[in-house]
Amino acid sequence: MYLELPALAATTTPQALWMVAVLNICYIAASVLFILGLKGLNSPETARRGMNLAIAGMTMAIVGTLFERGVIAYTDILIGLVIGSIFGALIAVLTPMTKMPERTAFSHACGALAVTLVGIAKYHDHAARFDFIERFAINFEVMFGALTVTGSIIAMGKLQGFVKGTPVTFKGQNTFNISLFGLIVALFVYLLTTPENQMVFLTMTLLSLAFGVLLVLPIGSADMPVVISLLNSYAGLACCAVGFALHNNVLIIGGALDGASGFILSIIMCKAMNRSILNVLFGAFGKQTAAETNISTIAAAGAEDSGKPYREIKAPAVATLFKKAKNVIIVPGYGMAVAQAQHAVREFADLLKEQGVSVRYAIHPVAGRMPGHMNVLLAEANVPYNELVDMEDINPAFPTADVALVVGANDVTNPAARENKNSPIYGMPILDVDKAKTVVVIKRSMKPGFAGIDNDLYLKNNTRMFFGDARQALTCLIEAYKQTDSQTHETTATHGLPTGVREIDVAGAAALLKPAKRVIFVPGYGMAAAQAQHGVRELADLLKAGGTEVLYAIHPVAGRMPGHMNVLLAEANVPYNELLDMDDVNPLFADAEVALVVGANDVTNPAARANKNSPIYGMPILDVDHAKNVIVVKRSLKPGFAGIDNDLYTAPNTSMLFGDAKKVMQQLIDALQLKS
Repeated sequence: MYLELPALAATTTPQALWMVAVLNICYIAASVLFILGLKGLNSPETARRGMNLAIAGMTMAIVGTLFERGVIAYTDILIGLVIGSIFGALIAVLTPMTKMPERTAFSHACGALAVTLVGIAKYHDHAARFDFIERFAINFEVMFGALTVTGSIIAMGKLQGFVKGTPVTFKGQNTFNISLFGLIVALFVYLLTTPENQMVFLTMTLLSLAFGVLLVLPIGSADMPVVISLLNSYAGLACCAVGFALHNNVLIIGGALDGASGFILSIIMCKAMNRSILNVLFGAFGKQTAAETNISTIAAAGAEDSGKPYREIKAPAVATLFKKAKNVIIVPGYGMAVAQAQHAVREFADLLKEQGVSVRYAIHPVAGRMPGHMNVLLAEANVPYNELVDMEDINPAFPTADVALVVGANDVTNPAARENKNSPIYGMPILDVDKAKTVVVIKRSMKPGFAGIDNDLYLKNNTRMFFGDARQALTCLIEAYKQTDSQTHETTATHGLPTGVREIDVAGAAALLKPAKRVIFVPGYGMAAAQAQHGVRELADLLKAGGTEVLYAIHPVAGRMPGHMNVLLAEANVPYNELLDMDDVNPLFADAEVALVVGANDVTNPAARANKNSPIYGMPILDVDHAKNVIVVKRSLKPGFAGIDNDLYTAPNTSMLFGDAKKVMQQLIDALQLKS
């Protein structure tokens, strides 16, 4: 039990003085530890220490409170302490990391409820004896505490899914809410002069509870991290007011720190989203209109829809992309958190680093459901802090990245924020993922993120969608990468492949071909020798049936005579309009997902363009190496008629598919039909 006692001057026994001294020491120590703990949260490297300091500070504050002169019995206090500790420990242990925002909102609701109940009890017992400052403090804590209780519960519900995540609005809502708040303030002012009117006090409390609901309902789930941070600020201010009402210095200091840090964090988050607090509170952000493009509707038509604008990729092909990469940026997001895939992410990154690949993590300030969400998850997986790079520092690195691997991140990677002035998120700082050479997105589906808008990144030419649960997808990718690695080592031992030459199997080649929007076939003497032209046409027809644009690059001296390739392909009934001369086809290679070289050699050698010491320097060639991926079908690495090695075979975007051209074409056809 706690009882208000006369001033200290009336109780000057040595025991009383000793208790006051202990109380003050505990409160001073607690205040210092709170400040140091808050400072420690500035960096992932010091966050653990900061949390431990804050825990120590709260412990000191609780111990100090036990020395308050108003404590006349410890039984009720100890019962409350035990019950609270048990519930707190259970919540901490049982709540997964993905539910931290919901747990934070629930904690805010509980803390605000405690503040509100304390204020109501104080008002009921002592309203007539309060001075002006105490009346102001009590009314303030109850008003802000009550709206924080219901606001936090609605925020938790939106994040958890038992309250509709999109904005819930009605005509004139903002006007109604502002009027309601004005009425609450009017009652607040009235109670400053007429504190004994408990019916008015009760009305203010109930209206504050209602205002908390109406404040958060029209705010979309995408903005819940900002709302939770703002509610945290409200709870801190209410706590500070309790300190004034109870003459408790540690509550004043702790509440002020909580209120100020929560408000500053809200501003930082709004800045990271190029939004204002007013826009968050009253903008109904994330409410889609029928006029908006809906990629998820397109995706609902099915992966086999030949008109799909996105490009799907499977684990073997993804592994092949990473085998060629030297610079990789991993972009974690909420999908990683939901799937608890952070350990799989680190395992895959370790595999890449073992092969000499540079790996960094791009951290957006509002990725996930709360600030620092990704930092916490990756720290839990023991990812080195120096590999976590903030948005401003990592964005200039994307253009030089061979692959950007997006693991469940959505809105923070949407280029519409940079390119589409009509987008609700236009102007929001984003990670420049789309500027990487190749982007692989791991995601369950094409559904929008919390902002409720479609992500234009998924339609970019350099983006590949790797659908699935993040942890399962990464597990498949790790296995495929290891298999590719073992196959490469085995092939090197068997064929004596030189450094830089990469082999691909039929499944890997089929995985690259299937999602491609443009494939350019490059026929050569190897096709003629194997009589593979009919297999080439059949493979091309299969790709075209899947919506792929197919072209043929014809070099004037490919084969053994001028027009050799034209004759063979005409015999196989390949349409003439698909046969493009060198000058016409060369500009198209850069936009081709795959260039499939079937037995051509010297006419594809980039040494003719890049190596002044080469015997063929200056010879016009097909710019095959400009394609995003090059697959070379060839019996071996033996030189062509020019008698020199082909530099194309060691290019980072080239994979060798060894074998007789006719047999390989049939194997590719079988593999693609199996995938269909």
